[in-house]
Amino acid sequence: MAFTSNPTLDPTNQLNGDQVILKDYKHAANLFTADQFRLAPKSNFLFHVAFGINYGALQNAQLVQRYGQEINMLVKNIDLPSFTMDTATLNQYNRKKVVQYKAKYGEISVKFHDDNMGLINHLWQAYWSYYYADARTATNPGAYARNAMQNYRSAMPNPYGFDNGSSQPFFNYIRIYQMARHEYICYKIINPLITSWNYGKVSYSDAGVHDFDMKLSYEAVTFSVGAVTPGDPEGFALQDSHYDLSASPLKGPNPDPTVNNPSFVKSIDTSGLAPGILANAINSVNENQNTSGALSNIAGGVALATAGIGVFNALGGVAGIGNAFGGAIDAVSGAVGGAIDAVGGVIGDVSTSIGEAVGGLSDTIFPGGDNNSSSAPSDLSDFFG
Repeated sequence: MAFTSNPTLDPTNQLNGDQVILKDYKHAANLFTADQFRLAPKSNFLFHVAFGINYGALQNAQLVQRYGQEINMLVKNIDLPSFTMDTATLNQYNRKKVVQYKAKYGEISVKFHDDNMGLINHLWQAYWSYYYADARTATNPGAYARNAMQNYRSAMPNPYGFDNGSSQPFFNYIRIYQMARHEYICYKIINPLITSWNYGKVSYSDAGVHDFDMKLSYEAVTFSVGAVTPGDPEGFALQDSHYDLSASPLKGPNPDPTVNNPSFVKSIDTSGLAPGILANAINSVNENQNTSGALSNIAGGVALATAGIGVFNALGGVAGIGNAFGGAIDAVSGAVGGAIDAVGGVIGDVSTSIGEAVGGLSDTIFPGGDNNSSSAPSDLSDFFG
């Protein structure tokens, strides 16, 4: 847009007698767009959840083997971990001293889509019937007959409540991933237990979709980070898991026609480097070449580009990028009479090389809906006997 001629953006125009002055949010742009959007806020919808369900707690392992990834994807929203520290204010020789003595983990709320197949409903039934005997005992004739005053052995031969012989955890862990820029941060919830399950409410007057609400308590949280690849985060973007694996149509200009899908991240190996050096040099060049004025502004941009590229190469930056500018920088140091033409060539080379280095948007994989899933039975009752 900076290079598009638009008369309405001309500062010499008058609007209601006042001069039209349009400026971008430069402070926010400098903060959030620098260094490949390193400090830009993350999006709430870029998350993934993985439930580590213990096979030993299942009557039929197919609930996880066949439908485990779909259970992960039916999470509608989830709370990230929260922490509360209990403190006390003591009196230390009349000085107020705050000490901490207990850490508490906040409850996590999870909302699931109530799918037509009943998969999430069966997940809860598997959990409930594993820990508590009531649901299974209630199917036995006479288990809930109103004769509790009789002899125990004859009146109550069935197990009830927590008397179900469950010794292993149902959930080994739950992992919650936040993703951005081909990277993730993972919160691993240790030893989670369900504290409440709410089937919600149905109504003839409500045309919305139904969901379930689950709340969890847990014993600890661990943290990890990594690069987003198929299968990492756990179960993410796998070929047979309903994901739309086609490349995103959102791309910048392609400086190299031989490359079909230029990637903003993959074009530069930033491991062990300082990617901000190149980005700051690019921003400086753009700022100088877009400023109306004398040759000194353009020359300033060239000098900044030279310094930035020099440092970047010294750190082991993109191979050959220094050569891309070498001839142009020599041309600037030539005869004064040809300086303007030489600088023009520099700007052209800068734009081309910058485009090659950081051109295009990252091909982010988003959950899609091609629904190329294996056929699934409509009845899961065989999972629970």
